Amino acid sequence: MRTDSSEEFSPTLRSLGHLGLWLGYLMLALSMHPAHAWVSALLLFSAVVLMPLGEPMLMAAGILPKRDPVRFFYYLFLVNGLVGAGSAAGALFASCWLMVRADRAVRALWQWRKSPSTHPADLCLLAAAVFPAIGAMWLVAFCAGWMLFGFDGLIVLLTAAHFHHAGFTLPLIAGLLGRARPGRWTSWSCVAVLAGVPLVATGITLTHFGRLAWVEPLGVLVLVAGALGVALSQMKLGVEARRPVWRRAAFVVSGLALLIAMLLALGFGVRYFIPSLALTMPQMWAVHGSLNAFGFGLLGLLAWTSDNREGSRMEAASTSTKSCPTNP
Repeated sequence: MRTDSSEEFSPTLRSLGHLGLWLGYLMLALSMHPAHAWVSALLLFSAVVLMPLGEPMLMAAGILPKRDPVRFFYYLFLVNGLVGAGSAAGALFASCWLMVRADRAVRALWQWRKSPSTHPADLCLLAAAVFPAIGAMWLVAFCAGWMLFGFDGLIVLLTAAHFHHAGFTLPLIAGLLGRARPGRWTSWSCVAVLAGVPLVATGITLTHFGRLAWVEPLGVLVLVAGALGVALSQMKLGVEARRPVWRRAAFVVSGLALLIAMLLALGFGVRYFIPSLALTMPQMWAVHGSLNAFGFGLLGLLAWTSDNREGSRMEAASTSTKSCPTNP
């Protein structure tokens, strides 16, 4: 059987192209917008590196239509929006990114409408396709210079980043675990993640207005509980001997990174009650954000992608063997 080399190497070339785009933006952002360069770089990392890794798994799960990737040039909308933040051009480019994410969300909801499932794992996978559109709306506000609800620009940008990371990678991996390891533990983790992501955003907004201050720590507790369930389940996959050593290590480190990141989030969430447990805001996005992006997100998705590819190859080999006629 002949293997098309272009098909074999194209995913690697695309990944290198996406990584190059992210590194280029990081260098530019450090010189143009040093105050929020790392936050915007983490947001972009989710869009150009983590989403291209994760969305094929949403397609395989039937959440998104197959063979419907986000084209490379779409990411240039996001880059130009972040570079031009505070200008009309930046807002226009960010609006184009919003249309891309809204299109994904509508397609996912339409797919779900055809065969609606209320299983927590399936709803988590659906949320992974929908939540980034909410992040894109906040990004438009940031790039346009709109201080939504009176928040300063940095909080608006952090909210956009929250829905691009906690709104994508966390429900995606929670849903994958819920499908691969069905049970009460993974189901309740999915429920907590689904509730926690919007609860945290709502709680921060209410705290800003001086209302219902208990909602933010409650949201953080719910999200942390779900994330800890995901972290422990992810680490459990890493101790299974049937996987290659590198993949097992990736699962373990990914789960450990999420565990540490969410303990830091817990300390920050209860800062009004126990101030000594909280890192400063810059420390949070530097440490918590980086652990989520590179430790949990990147390593976790690389391990899941490799796992799914191996499963697909084994299934294809099994199907080929069954369909092959035997000699009498």
